[in-house]
Amino acid sequence: GNMTSYYDATASHNLALAGANVALAKTYADTTWSGPATQSFNTLTLRGAFTARVYNLGTSGKMIRSVSEYPASAGGSLHDTVEVYFNARRRNSFSMFAWMTNFEGNVFWITEDTVWGRVHSNGNLHVNGRPVFMEKATTSKGFDPKPGTGVNRAVFKQGYETGVAEIEFPNDLSEIVNASTTGGRRYTTDVWVTLSPGSPASGDGMAYVRTSSSGPIVDSINLGDPSFKGVILGNGRVNVQGTLDGKLTISSLTDVFIQNDIVYEQNPLDGSCDDLLGLVADRNVIVADNAANNTNCRIDGCVFTRTGSFIAENYGTRPVSGTLNLAGSIVQDERGAVGTFSGATLRSGFSKRYRFDTRLSDPTFRPPYYPGYYTKTFAVSGWWESYRITSSD
Repeated sequence: GNMTSYYDATASHNLALAGANVALAKTYADTTWSGPATQSFNTLTLRGAFTARVYNLGTSGKMIRSVSEYPASAGGSLHDTVEVYFNARRRNSFSMFAWMTNFEGNVFWITEDTVWGRVHSNGNLHVNGRPVFMEKATTSKGFDPKPGTGVNRAVFKQGYETGVAEIEFPNDLSEIVNASTTGGRRYTTDVWVTLSPGSPASGDGMAYVRTSSSGPIVDSINLGDPSFKGVILGNGRVNVQGTLDGKLTISSLTDVFIQNDIVYEQNPLDGSCDDLLGLVADRNVIVADNAANNTNCRIDGCVFTRTGSFIAENYGTRPVSGTLNLAGSIVQDERGAVGTFSGATLRSGFSKRYRFDTRLSDPTFRPPYYPGYYTKTFAVSGWWESYRITSSD
């Protein structure tokens, strides 16, 4: 009797699981499908049925519910339920990627390139040599050439995947624009922003704004002020340098120019840092060609270019400028260049040393109002299976 009951219970539960998987397959094939999916069995080896539907849970997502019906040997029917919960539109921050592009252009990953953190391109990733990708690398198209063929000897520590869904860039920077006019700062002219750390007693640091590189300060912003929303926006060119103590997004509706090192008060890679910077441009984020940047340059922060690139100004003609050190993330529409090489020899501009800030792996940890995107596919957030319920016919 116990063996028979266990067999019946297992069969009923497996029917409910089968219904859940059928509904999952239908949902991924057509996200508007809501069911029901029904199937009956009446053979010598299998009896019973399942019914599965999709329920809309509003802003929290959707749910698949599959219920089985199995005729028990002792009489009556057994019913098991399986519910699958998923988020229809889960928001992620672009800062989760160590490196992301819409289009890689004709720039190649080469030997001695090493990337810590996730890598993605909506286009093809070009490889010529033995670069090392420490986390998973994904593309919406493919690799040129395919991994392990020709000159592509890339090392993928966590594997790679091609043909994944494209990640759409936003149509504008409206979220940042709105924040800049309701608690942030917005300037209609070109501005120069100098970041300065605060004293231990004063808490977060300051941002000083000028309308020329050496002109008088026209605005002083206390980054620790509770009424400040953490956004500085310029309609024109925004020039940045200094040491950040706090959380801030600096944005331009044209270009952001890095005039000198931009560093956190604390090292972002040692686990104790609470500073966070976003450098967001509607066009380009540019490392300026000047004396300060021609002997190495360090950037702590998250770079995002909506329609342009992260580039070094005059990268092909400027002098050899040492190493461009970046701790954070880089997301750009089209991959930009920061230097030129002849073989392994740097001929102009910078060699690269980019390190992902692992704090950014958490999608909720991002600079204020930093751009985000919604997943195109559903993300399963929960799976629940019930005990069976016995009822009489």
